[in-house]
Amino acid sequence: MKKIVSILVLLTLLLGATIGCTKKEEAKQNVTEKKQEEVKPKLDRLKEEFKKEGLEVGDNENVAFDMLGANNGYKFKLNGELIEIYEYDLNALSDLGNKFVEQAKNGSVTMSGFNIPVKYNDGIMITRHDEHKDKDKILEIFNKFK
Repeated sequence: MKKIVSILVLLTLLLGATIGCTKKEEAKQNVTEKKQEEVKPKLDRLKEEFKKEGLEVGDNENVAFDMLGANNGYKFKLNGELIEIYEYDLNALSDLGNKFVEQAKNGSVTMSGFNIPVKYNDGIMITRHDEHKDKDKILEIFNKFK
């Protein structure tokens, strides 16, 4: 009889521990999923803003963002015309990145001897906007983006 009672107590404890662990794992998973949603890349959030404001946003194409000292970069079509956006980690800026950020703050960057018009906003640089048919709307969205 004592063995049966001991086994029942042991099974009850094991069952309780299993249920408790499952709930903890589910809670950890929910927290992790929420953090991943909150930490969406800045450039993705900017693209979402363009879309929310009614612009047609195309897929990303390859862009050599490291040549500009950036940590990330996207080239894509906005309403059928190419645009490029680059992100700089201001807390871990390379010398090359610092050079381009400082130039961008003044409204243009020099690449291969060419002066390229850009706009800069809090670690993000946008280019190819200057001749875009929707330049004003693009810059309005870009300038208010945080």
